Amino acid sequence: MAFINKKPLTIILGFLVVLQISLFYYYTLSVDREYQALKSDLSSQAIMLTSNIEERVSIVKGVYSFIQTVGFDADPNVINRYLAMAYNNSKHVLNITVAPNGIINYLYPLVGNTAIQDKSLFLESSLSTPGMIQETIRSQTITVDGPRTLAQGSNGMIIRQALYNGDTFSGIVSVTLRIDDIVNQFLLKDTDVFVTKVDGTFLFGNEHSKTGKIITVPIKLYNQEWLMAITLDPQKKWAALRDILFIDFSFILIIAFIMYITWHQRRFNQELERIVSIRTRDLRVSERLYEKLAYYDSLTEIPNRRYFMDEFARLLQSAEPTQSYTLFFLDLNKFKEINDTLGHSAGDQVIKTLAKRIVDGNIPFRMFARTGGDEFVMLFGDLPRDQISVVVNQIRSLISATLYMAGTQLNLSTSIGVSLYPEHSLNIEDLLKFADMSMYQAKMMDGPDYFLFNQELREKLTQKTMIAKNLRSALENNEFVLHYQPQVNAVTGEITGLEALIRWNHPEKGLLGPGHFIGAVEEAGLMIQLTDWVIREVCRQLCQWREDNMKLLRTSINISNSWFYHRNLIENLFSILDQYQLETDILEFEITESTALLEEHYPLLQLMRDRGIVVSIDDFGTKYSSLNYLKHFPVNKIKIDRTFITGIGVSTIDETIIKSIALVASQLGYELIAEGVETQEQADFLIKHECHHIQGFLFYIPLPADEIRKLFR
Repeated sequence: MAFINKKPLTIILGFLVVLQISLFYYYTLSVDREYQALKSDLSSQAIMLTSNIEERVSIVKGVYSFIQTVGFDADPNVINRYLAMAYNNSKHVLNITVAPNGIINYLYPLVGNTAIQDKSLFLESSLSTPGMIQETIRSQTITVDGPRTLAQGSNGMIIRQALYNGDTFSGIVSVTLRIDDIVNQFLLKDTDVFVTKVDGTFLFGNEHSKTGKIITVPIKLYNQEWLMAITLDPQKKWAALRDILFIDFSFILIIAFIMYITWHQRRFNQELERIVSIRTRDLRVSERLYEKLAYYDSLTEIPNRRYFMDEFARLLQSAEPTQSYTLFFLDLNKFKEINDTLGHSAGDQVIKTLAKRIVDGNIPFRMFARTGGDEFVMLFGDLPRDQISVVVNQIRSLISATLYMAGTQLNLSTSIGVSLYPEHSLNIEDLLKFADMSMYQAKMMDGPDYFLFNQELREKLTQKTMIAKNLRSALENNEFVLHYQPQVNAVTGEITGLEALIRWNHPEKGLLGPGHFIGAVEEAGLMIQLTDWVIREVCRQLCQWREDNMKLLRTSINISNSWFYHRNLIENLFSILDQYQLETDILEFEITESTALLEEHYPLLQLMRDRGIVVSIDDFGTKYSSLNYLKHFPVNKIKIDRTFITGIGVSTIDETIIKSIALVASQLGYELIAEGVETQEQADFLIKHECHHIQGFLFYIPLPADEIRKLFR
C-alpha cells in the first residue's frame, strides 16, 4: 500500500528496538528490586536478631555491674537472689552463672543445669570452645561462644564477660541461650532465612535447599562474624520475564492495532466518535466516583471525618425537637506499641480488621467513621441512656477478640468517650470535643472502658481554660505561695530538712495544688519563670528565718527538665545566693529520673554538685533507670518514690526494690530518703533497712512558712 513507505517503517522498527531495550532494562530493574527487597528484609531480621541478643547481653552487663558493686565477698544469698531476679525478668535464657576464678559457684536455675555446677571453665572442655575462655579474659569485653553443643546436651550459645579486681582477673559472668529459642524467637519459621559462619559453615535457622542466588547480610556480634542468608528463588526471575514478554506482546498488538486503525481511518471515523463519546461519559462517571471517594477512608472503606461532619450537620438541621443523638469517640489503647513493634503495615491491618468487625457486628449505629489514626466516632439515634453500657460491651467484645498479626497474638482494648445531643451541646464541634475529653478520662480510670461526659468534666475544661488564661497574671500578681514539708530522721525524731512545695492562691478558686496547674504552666512555656520565682522565694524565706534566729535547714526544690535550658543558669543561681548571703549547701535540687538520664545535663549537674548544691533524684526507679546508672549520675541523694512505699506490706516486689536501692545507695555513698510515708508499718520497714530519713503525712503535712516558724519555736 502507498501508506507503507520507508519513513513509517523506519519509525516503527526504531520504536520496536527502543521498546526491547526498555523492556530488558525494566526486567533488570525488576530482578534488582526483588533482590534489594529481600536484602532489606534480611537486614531488618539481622538487626532484630542482633538487638534481641543484645538484650540478653544486657543481662550479663547487669550481673557484671552488680558483682563489681557488691564484690564476691558479699553474702552468697544476695548474689543468688540477684541471679534469680535477673533470670525471672528475662526470657529465652537457659541459665545465668557467676564463676569466681573460673569456678562456677553461682548458677541459676539449678534444674536442668546441674551438669555444670562447680565445674572449672579452664579444665572442663565441654564448657567452652577451645581458647574462648582465654579470649574472654584477654579481651576484657563481652564475648560470644557458639553456637555449639552445651555440657547440658542441648545446642546453645554462651555470652560471657570477665571480671577484674583492678588489673587482676577475678572471675567470669555468663548467660546461656538455647539455639532453638533463638530460631523460634528471632527468625520467622516460614522463611528460608539461615545463619552461617563467614566460611559458609551452617550455624542455625532454616537450611536452604533451593537453588539460586544466595543473598547475605553480615552480622558483627562482638567476637563473632556471621552471615544471615536467604536464597533468591529462580521462579521470581521467570515470573518477571513472563511479565516482560506479556508487555512486549501487548505493545506489538497495540502497534498492529494502530496500523489497522490508520489503514481504515475513514471507515472507522464514526466508530471513533462513538468511542470518544463513551469515554467522555465514563470520565464524568469517574469524576463523580472520585468525589464520593473523598468522603470515605481509603484503608477501612468506611466514612471519614469529612463525611461524618457533613452528614451529622445535615441530620441536626432536619432533626425534630425531640430527636436525640449519642456520640461515641473510640480510641484503641496502646496502639502505638503495635506500630513500633510490628510496623505500620501491621498497624494498618489491625485498623482494617477491627473496623470490619464493628461494621459486621450488628451494632445499631446511625453512622460509623474513622477520624484518623486509631480514632473512630460512632453516632446513635435515640439511644436510651441505660443502653449505653450495653453497646459499649458489644464494642469491647468485638475489639478484645484475639487477633493474630505478624505471628503475634494481640488482645486489644479501647477507651470510649460519650457525649449527648442536645443534653451536652447543640454544636457538633463541642460534642466531638466533649466526647474526646471523656475518652481520655476513661483511659485514666480503673474499671469501665467508657466515660459519659458530665458537669464535673465540663468544669475541668472550664477550669483548665481559666488557668491557662490567668497564669501570666498570677506570676505578675504574686499569687503563688510556698508550703514546706519537714523531712525527719525517724530514729531520733529530729527535723533534718524541708521540701518547698508550690501552691496557687487563686483569687476565685482558693488554694490550688500543683496538679491543677503545672501541666498548664508547661504548655504555656512559663516553667523557667516559675522555677526562678520558687528559688528566689525559698532564698528570701531562709533569709527571713535566719533574721528570726531560726536554725536553717537544707531546703529542697523540685526542678523541671525545661529549667536546665535557662540561659545563664549558673550565674543567675549564684547571684541569688549571694544576694541573700546563703551558703550553697542550704539548697537541694530534686530532679526527675528522666532528667538525670539526659547526658547533656551532666556538666551542669556536676558543676552544681561541685559548688556544694545537693542534687537528688526524686523518682528513682519509676521510669527507665537501673541500679547500674547510679555509678554515672552526678547526684548526691536518692529519694525513694511513694509508688514503692505504698507497696510495703502489700508487694514483695516493691519491698525487694526498696532493699536493693538502700543496699546499693549505702555501698556507693548516696544519701537516702523516702517520701509519701503514711503508716508506722512503712516507717518501721524503712528504718529496719537503713533508710532513716523520711518525709510524709505520718510526721508532717506541708505547712505555710508561718507554721514552720511556730513549729521550730
